[in-house]
Amino acid sequence: MLRIVMLVPLSEHISLTTMTLSVINLIRKKTKNNFFRSFFYFSLTDHSINKTNFIKKYFSDNIITLKNIDFSNQYLNSNQYHILVNQVIDQCYKKKDINGFILIQGINRKQNPDADKINYEVSQNVNAEVIFLENLKNCSLECIDQKKNKITTFLKFNQYRYILGMIINNINSPFIKKQYNFIEKLNIIYNSKKNKVSCDIKNDTFFKDNFFSVLVSIPWNNNLLKPSIIDICNFLDAKIISVKNKTNSIVKKIIIFDENYAKIRVKDYKNALFFIGLSRLEKFIQDVLLKLKINKISGLILTGVSKLTKNVLYLTNILKDINIPIFFVSTNTIITLSKLQKFNFNINFYNTAYIDKILHYTFSYLKNINLNVCSYNLVNSYKKYSPKEFCYHLKMLAKKNVKRIILPESYEPRILKAALISNNLGIAECVLLGKEKKIFKIANDNGIYLSKNIQIIDPDMIRQNYVSRLLELRKNKGITEFSAINQLKDNVVLATLLLECDKVDGLVSGSINTTANTIRPALQIIKTNPIYSLVSSIFFMLFPEEVRIYGDCAININPTAEELAEIAIQSANSAKNFGIDPRVAMLSYSSGYSGHGEQVEKVRNATSIVKLKQPHFIIDGPIQYDAAISKKVAQLKIPNSSILGSANVFIFPDLNSGNITYKAVQRSSGLICIGPMLQGLRKPVNDLSRGALIEDIVYTIALTAIQSS
Repeated sequence: MLRIVMLVPLSEHISLTTMTLSVINLIRKKTKNNFFRSFFYFSLTDHSINKTNFIKKYFSDNIITLKNIDFSNQYLNSNQYHILVNQVIDQCYKKKDINGFILIQGINRKQNPDADKINYEVSQNVNAEVIFLENLKNCSLECIDQKKNKITTFLKFNQYRYILGMIINNINSPFIKKQYNFIEKLNIIYNSKKNKVSCDIKNDTFFKDNFFSVLVSIPWNNNLLKPSIIDICNFLDAKIISVKNKTNSIVKKIIIFDENYAKIRVKDYKNALFFIGLSRLEKFIQDVLLKLKINKISGLILTGVSKLTKNVLYLTNILKDINIPIFFVSTNTIITLSKLQKFNFNINFYNTAYIDKILHYTFSYLKNINLNVCSYNLVNSYKKYSPKEFCYHLKMLAKKNVKRIILPESYEPRILKAALISNNLGIAECVLLGKEKKIFKIANDNGIYLSKNIQIIDPDMIRQNYVSRLLELRKNKGITEFSAINQLKDNVVLATLLLECDKVDGLVSGSINTTANTIRPALQIIKTNPIYSLVSSIFFMLFPEEVRIYGDCAININPTAEELAEIAIQSANSAKNFGIDPRVAMLSYSSGYSGHGEQVEKVRNATSIVKLKQPHFIIDGPIQYDAAISKKVAQLKIPNSSILGSANVFIFPDLNSGNITYKAVQRSSGLICIGPMLQGLRKPVNDLSRGALIEDIVYTIALTAIQSS
């Protein structure tokens, strides 16, 4: 099982590198020796060679960085942006069968003003579990209030599907004059210990449906900002003599006790580390140390001490009650200071000593997070595809068994471009029906360079071969040879016969032909699959949070209860074929037994028929649309519903309601809508909208190829 976790910063001032390394460390330690054997990491930005090599070196070969993924300079919805999103999906999809983790480091608004939208789209398209990162360093009380309001607005506009919780860093930094409980102040937080929502939002329906937990709050720690005396002494290989106070006090300055020691008294010696030659130790004790406020000094390092002689021990014993650590080195002061010049006082990302300190500190707080149980919704929930993920999924399914798809409208530039793309991606082997010279001229005029692998069939060369077959198929309709020859002049009819005779595996048309011109030949020549009594259609509605299926919105005008039941069964089976676990809603203007009437009874009877024929189906009806998609509404109207607001296959009672609804939803919401896809035919034929984009045609070709498998 693959788990994808994404870190999403909520402000510009998050230390992404620090938090990412901390979570990496958490995952590696928490999943050590269990079934998560592989670990992968990549960032949506900052793929510098130094950082990449550092991460690999620090965390060994368990981490694979993905190159050429950088959203920092890409505009939302630009071509390059879509390429990057698809690459992320591709890399995650390739690893879907492994037992492991993928950690994605998100992007903040400082790196890209569209960071919130980019993080949301990437997380949704790879079904990532999200950990939000917030930073309270140098936040006033007013600033915290502003953050609370921003997070509230952020969550309303970004309906993340899987939220693990939030990590809050730098709680109670020095700017805050008094202790301030941010967790209580932030209304959207779910208190897991008390197991209840904060009392001031208990009546707020938004928060009741969308709360999440604070996984951990990490206090601000000044000791992490500067090197400590231990860091310096470890670097100098200094030995400790005496310590009463903590040895991790920070060092802000170095002071050398030499012949000019008298000037030291007028200096600010807070957080200072003193270097003292052994010969001057007694003078330091008598003239300086006992006259200073020694509790402000970070420590003492004695230089030129090769071993602890009686004299050294005697002198240090005088300071037995001192509140600072004392170390010694064998080298003299000049050599020691020369060596110290190589110490990195400006802590940065590539300093492993600093990383060790950061990881040790943060892990002391993160270690209580249980990665196996913290809101991992994917384990017990059905698969939901985001728009880009579903489109990618279609391509992958089509590639498994490459099929021959015939395109009779070969003089349309969009068809030629889609055929080229489909061939290049390995989605299908496209067959064009038309005159070769004319096809290549149209292609060249439109800057389309067709591959020689795309087969072109001249209709005039084969048309006569199919006259007898058409006569045989339509003999019960009294068709004449003259009529058959005339019908075969229509490339859609000829292409349908090629499909019927197994010369190709599927057919796509409709970019310049009407729906009737595409479907009629299929009904007359291909005919219905023996296991069904009718042909119906579905649309794949690509909502941001998941893909929903609408049927029938293109074929059957006013189906009977038996026909409506068959449409539901066909649609559910189609959903399964495309990797969607069907949860069927039989739509009506009333839910359960709240309403009566001919249309309601038809839907109720159709639901009973489906349950009788397919008892394992998750289905409910009659049900209103709002109760089918909202758990809250379902609990009010039909609390015992089997789908309880989680429907993804919607069966409309008639063509009028179905066609109006799909067009209204598509146009008002700006959704990608793939279809109609015909179901119930012996062989796949699919219709295009005459306004179809090239991308729409490619996905329809992929759909057709999958149906023929």
